[in-house]
Amino acid sequence: MQGKTRYISVQVGIGGYQPFPATDVDRLSYGDCKALVNYTQALFKAADIPSWYCVVEGDSYEKISLMKDFASMSQGNHIILCLPIKNDTTFLECTSQKIPFGFLGDFTDDRNVLACTPGGGKLLHTPKYTSHDNIQLRKAGFTIDTTGALSGDMVTVYRGTQYDNPDELVNEPFSEQKKILQKMYANINNLSIQKLDIKQDKKQMPVATETINLSARDFASADNGKLYFSLNPVNRHRNIREVHNRVNPVYINSGYTDEDEIIYTLPAGYRPEMEALNVNLDKPFGKFKMTAVADNGKIIYKRRLELIDGTYSKESYDDLVDFYQKVAGADVYNVVLVKKQTN
Repeated sequence: MQGKTRYISVQVGIGGYQPFPATDVDRLSYGDCKALVNYTQALFKAADIPSWYCVVEGDSYEKISLMKDFASMSQGNHIILCLPIKNDTTFLECTSQKIPFGFLGDFTDDRNVLACTPGGGKLLHTPKYTSHDNIQLRKAGFTIDTTGALSGDMVTVYRGTQYDNPDELVNEPFSEQKKILQKMYANINNLSIQKLDIKQDKKQMPVATETINLSARDFASADNGKLYFSLNPVNRHRNIREVHNRVNPVYINSGYTDEDEIIYTLPAGYRPEMEALNVNLDKPFGKFKMTAVADNGKIIYKRRLELIDGTYSKESYDDLVDFYQKVAGADVYNVVLVKKQTN
């Protein structure tokens, strides 16, 4: 079905509620969410596999459930398909040509949906992807030479709702991929990509792996015989705008976990002018840990940020702002390399 069809949007009049026939989708190879779900349902029916047409409110920024006591079609803006398999109910997003089978992503996860079953309407809940599911795991080995140039390899694994983070790179020519990566990793000045490999494992909890061989001239700035560079050029958090006299609770829509480890091999004849770093924050809504140690001509940098979805009291807002400010401050820490004293 994904290989045959493409998505179009129909939202006006009766077309906003009623799918056009499966035979039309089969003939034309396109349809809106209603038509593509109806078409997929017809294919399953031909194979004697039951499925249910489901109304859902799709939104990546806020999880909106249909009302438990009076769910109706008008409360949703999207249609997905449910396979009511015993002990393994599976939901399908039929509008995407690329999404893995059984994976919804953050557009329709963790909310009540109205299933149209042979016995009437039934309220179901879609799967939830937690901060332990939505993982970005990065490991890099970089070498800095005496001119400040950087070179090395970086491997990033994306899971859960972070699976599609590198999706825009897939099926693009290498020239376009390099431009996209230069924007993704804009904090690495003069970034040059020698090689890129993207692998996608489209299982029910999908995994994408991005492998990059890169270099960057003048990564470390030279001044008066010293070299200066940022420990974290690949995954920085920004401050959030502070609002005074907050009246609403704090709402975090989706949780995730980012882990980064970068090992820098330092240029011969230089040593880092730094103490061991250890930043550790632990709040109900998130956890952050950053360490950096110098050892035998290397700097080992590790960073872990976990954000936990949920609704928190308005009183926790000041803590949230402080949390993000401390994360953002740790993310821009600079290292100074000085020449070793010679006898």
